[in-house]
Amino acid sequence: MSYRSNITGAKNELFSTSTKPKAKPSSSSTRPAAKTSSSYDYSKHAAKTSSASSLPKCFLSAEAKAKKEKEAMEARDSAKKAMQSGFFTSADPLAAYGYYKKAADCYKSTCDFKKEAMMRRSAASCQMTNGHFSSAASEYKLAAKCHSNLDDYSSSSEDYRNSGVAWTYANDNSRCGEMLLESAKELDRGGLPGAAAAFEQAVESLCPDANNTFAAFRANKSESDGLGQLCTGAFVGEQLWSVVKHFVERKQLSSALYALGALTEYYENDTDSTSTLYKTYFTTSIVQISLGDIVAAEKTYMEKHLQRDSYLPTDECRIAEDMIRAVKDFDSDKVESLKKERKVNNMDVFVRSLVMEITSGGKVGGIKSSKSKPKPTPAPAPKKPAPDAAADDDDDDDDKELEEAMADLGAELDGVDVGDDEDDEDEIDLT
Repeated sequence: MSYRSNITGAKNELFSTSTKPKAKPSSSSTRPAAKTSSSYDYSKHAAKTSSASSLPKCFLSAEAKAKKEKEAMEARDSAKKAMQSGFFTSADPLAAYGYYKKAADCYKSTCDFKKEAMMRRSAASCQMTNGHFSSAASEYKLAAKCHSNLDDYSSSSEDYRNSGVAWTYANDNSRCGEMLLESAKELDRGGLPGAAAAFEQAVESLCPDANNTFAAFRANKSESDGLGQLCTGAFVGEQLWSVVKHFVERKQLSSALYALGALTEYYENDTDSTSTLYKTYFTTSIVQISLGDIVAAEKTYMEKHLQRDSYLPTDECRIAEDMIRAVKDFDSDKVESLKKERKVNNMDVFVRSLVMEITSGGKVGGIKSSKSKPKPTPAPAPKKPAPDAAADDDDDDDDKELEEAMADLGAELDGVDVGDDEDDEDEIDLT
């Protein structure tokens, strides 16, 4: 009954035509409090996430985890037994691989990355013995990820390198270069020595030094003969470009030029490459100018870049030519105007920052150093001794004696009669 009465009252209030004002609510009636929009406190979430470990957590119960560990130990014991050889039996690496892989999967479910990496390595070695190189490479890659989760960058780099070797045996050079590049990244991420040499080795695996125009700029020389096959994989260009970015950001421009030589060779052999090749040409010119070798930059531009007709009408070609000419002419205003070009602003961040550091004038093609060398201070001039009164008196006496001697000599010369030329002629008798 109350529901219907409420509907009737609402209809009368809405559709009523009477001019009677509506009754205002009394002051005693309390107005419902407005809902305040409470903002989420992100500081609490940050505190929770910062305290939590970055490693994946195991969501298994204690009983299920113990069961998985027991299963992993049984599989590991079976793998060891399969690898034992007796008087009538020989080792079976194929069966051992299956047991090692099962043990690794069990340890993975318990989030025991150290033991999982050990099982992955054992499984990979078994597959290398069996001649299944692609499967061995995959196992080494999974072992590297386990060591990376444990922040063991040295072991992770070693596993990636072993994976690259396995891909080499499988005749897949592009994946070999990818694994070597990951190995170099692990060394760089951990701050370990040899990262630059590892990056250059990855470049060599993708493009042999025999095909690289700038092979002489390699900072860490290799003991290999530099012969091999150029990789033409789908993602080789992106991998080499990441190496160029790594070297430019760390101001290792010689190694960056070496990587650019490999990247140029890859794109020149790809008939479908257009804008990526032009970007590589432009970056090569900028890096050579930044190295201070403006002659080499002009030679590369004239003898190689201009030989491709499709590159001539591009903005990269125009800006590179104007930049080389401005640096040669010490035209700082032209250099600054080229830095504001729209095409330069659309380049990658590390290329744009390198262009912004190019100067002209006293330091042609140089890079602005963060710390300027202090100017040598001139040696202080030797101070003259203070004048002495006794020394001045001695100098005056010497001057007077010299003047008197000069006066006596002049008087003696005046008294000498040297005769005239006419008298000499009269004295000569020619008859």
